[in-house]
Parts: sequence; C-alpha cells; structure tokens
Amino acid sequence: MEKKVMVFLAILMIFGYGCATENAPPTAESLPLPENETMQPATEEIQSETKEEIKEELTINEKSAIPELVVKKKEEFRIFNPVLTYDGAYNGPLYGTSEQVGSASMDSYFNLLDRNGINFFIGMFGISGEPAADTLISDQGLGEVIDAVQKHPYRIIPFFNPGIGGEEVEQYLGETLTGWYTKTLRASKVITGADFIRGFGEVETQEWQARHNDPKVRQLIDLAQNNNIHFMFHPVASKISDIKNIVEAYPDTIFLIHMYREDLANSMPELIKILKEHDNIYFSMDAAHILFVDSLGGDLVYVYDSNNKQSSINKFVSTYDSREKSLINDALKAYKPLVDAVPDKVMWGTEIGPEYAFDPEVFDRAVKISRFVIAGFAPESQEAVGYKNALRVFGQGVVADANIKVIYTGSWPECSNSETGACDTSCETPDTNTLTAEQDACFLNCLIRKQCKEVVEMDVG
Repeated sequence: MEKKVMVFLAILMIFGYGCATENAPPTAESLPLPENETMQPATEEIQSETKEEIKEELTINEKSAIPELVVKKKEEFRIFNPVLTYDGAYNGPLYGTSEQVGSASMDSYFNLLDRNGINFFIGMFGISGEPAADTLISDQGLGEVIDAVQKHPYRIIPFFNPGIGGEEVEQYLGETLTGWYTKTLRASKVITGADFIRGFGEVETQEWQARHNDPKVRQLIDLAQNNNIHFMFHPVASKISDIKNIVEAYPDTIFLIHMYREDLANSMPELIKILKEHDNIYFSMDAAHILFVDSLGGDLVYVYDSNNKQSSINKFVSTYDSREKSLINDALKAYKPLVDAVPDKVMWGTEIGPEYAFDPEVFDRAVKISRFVIAGFAPESQEAVGYKNALRVFGQGVVADANIKVIYTGSWPECSNSETGACDTSCETPDTNTLTAEQDACFLNCLIRKQCKEVVEMDVG
C-alpha cells in the first residue's frame, strides 16, 4: 500500500509541474503613458525602462536531471512624455521622421530629444565609403550610428546617404551613385547585420534636373527594394506625377517624402490623391518648414544660418518670439488641409540641420511651435501625427551588438585644416568625393592617429 501511494504522489507532482508550465505569466508589453502623466527621462534607466517579459525554458540540472524553470528578462522601451509642456498645445510623445543628424554630438542631441518627448527618430546619417570594423569612430559615419544605438536602444531608425547632397551629387547619378550606396550598405551589413540600416535618405531629388522617376534614380529605389528597406526623398510640385509612377512601380517599398511649403501648396490636390490611393507613401511635416516667413526668405532655420552661431541664435529667437502666433496660424493654413484629408498618412519631424539650431533655445522653440500646430488638428489626429502613424509604419528603433567596438572621440578636438590636409597628402586622396575604399580607410586611420574630429557640414533640404 505504501508503495502505491508513493507512485501516485510522484505522478501528481509531474502533472502539477506540467500545468505550471502551461499557465506561465503572459508577456508584458510596453504601453504609452497617459496623456496627463509626464516623465522626465534624465537617465538611461528612465529612457529605456524595462518591464519583465517572462520566457520559460527547460534546462537540465546536472545533479538531479530534473527540469528547472528559468525566468529571463528582456528589455523593452517604454514610451515617455515630454518634460517641456505648453498650455493649449499637444503635449504627448513625438516621433521624428526627418532628422538631419550630424551637426550636434549625439549626447547633447539626446538631451534635446528627452526634454522634448521625442521617443524615436529616423536619422538621416551621412555614411560614405565601405565602413570597416577597425575604423569605427563615434562622431561620424557608421560608428556614430552604432555608438548612439548602443547607448539608446530602440530609439533610432537609421537611414543613410553618402554624406553629400544637393546639386553636387547629381553628377554622380547612375552607376556611380548607386555603386556608393551598394558598397556602403554591403559593408555596413557585414558589421551590424542585415536589419540595422532601415532606409536610404534623404535623397535630395529637389535639387536635380532629372525627373524623380528617371531610370538612374530608380536604380537607387531598386537597391532599396532588393534589400527590403525604405526610401526617403524630397519631391517638387512640378514633378508630382513622378511620385505616382514611383509608388505604383514599387508597391512593396515604403516611401517617405517632405516638401518645401511652396511645393506643398502648389501640389496639394494631387498629393492628397496620391496619399489616399496608395498605401506605401507617407508625408513628413517638419518643424523647419513650419517655421516659415515668406517675406524674410522662407524657412527661418536656414535663413538665419551663419558662421556666427550666437548671432544666428539671437536672430531666430527674436523673430520667433515676436511672431509665434502668426507662425502657428500660417502653418495651420498650410498643413491642416493635408492632415484633415489623410490623417493616417502625415507624420512629424524637425528637418533641422544647421549647427546653431541644435542649441536648446532654437531646438526647443522648433518643437514648441510643432506642438501648437499639432494641437490645431482634429483631436483624433493629434497623437497620430505626433507619433502613432510613424510608430505603426516604421516601428521602434534598432539595437546594436554591444561587442561592436567604436572608438570614442568625444574628447577629441576638431581637426585643423593643416591636419586634414596632411592626411589628404599622405593618403593621396583627390579633391573629390569619389574615394576608393583604401583611400577612405587610410584617411580615417590618419585622423584616428591624430586624435582629431573632421568637421562635417550639413546640407539644406
């Protein structure tokens, strides 16, 4: 009788263990905070708060050979609200979809993002040549992206261009330009994996004589499609029909566009029709174009760019503070018809490039006016434009292997002309953007030995 009882109890223990496995706690998901709750992301722990995601695995205990339940934690990003809020404005999370990174250090840039509630951003990074694992530096190129992603996982959606733009790049349009993108993308994948680079852009087609759907431009789109990544470009009103041709020719590729205010006004009906009829194209409404005064020359962020940083800041702040209400009203007239017509297709970004504009006095005002403009849209459209549309389409940011080594250049001074000149001479680099992989690697290694940072200029777009 005792023997039968012992066997019965053993069976009960095994059955009970199986039930416990089937009824494990569900996976916890990261959710947006309530609208009336603010959260100051002053530390990395707050920026990327974790919630426990329970995963069950059976392992064998070497001594007892009895299955054990192992609980693992997985990091998840928790959406946060802004520290800076304004009465009467939209004060929810933001997702930047047209971010011209490069003029500010990533550390100071993330301070701006955190205080302004910008959770995620599509970064238009300049990456040239064929990145190599031993020349990754934290202030430019692929190294800058990896370093930032390692520090801020889930927040960056990396796009890239060759680091030059505007009219200058059109001379390389075709096999040369496509070759640059191909080599850079291939080399980047070797270092970061296939899913790290998420798109090409900004492709500054607004500066080119070629049609937006020219076969040479479509080479780049073919490359994006073949690698299952997105494509961001800047069209003009006179070529609006090209957009329709492109999105119909590449139905499986996601396209993101933005436009100057004049081009938007001159193509609004056609653009709305394209956005309504095609699921693979979206529009970024950017702060740099919201901040527009025709009589002063257009986009204030670029109008006031100069070699005198403090003078640029002062002029911008003075103009903004004296014209805030009219700037908001004018922007609403420009963008509200678009949002009312296609509220699920419009996203928000900054499109800020000049170095002075990353000063908090300028950047914070650019976000401030954006929040007041978003508040002028229908209540159900505000979160959609602010972050939900972009999050739905482009998702959270990427992560990077912590084992990828990036040389930190934060304490290095900017290279002098003589230092960069010496590197050009020793590496025999021509006065052109078409460097060979060997020349590019030689130049980077030269700067690394000198421990100085090359000054990178941003394009206007």
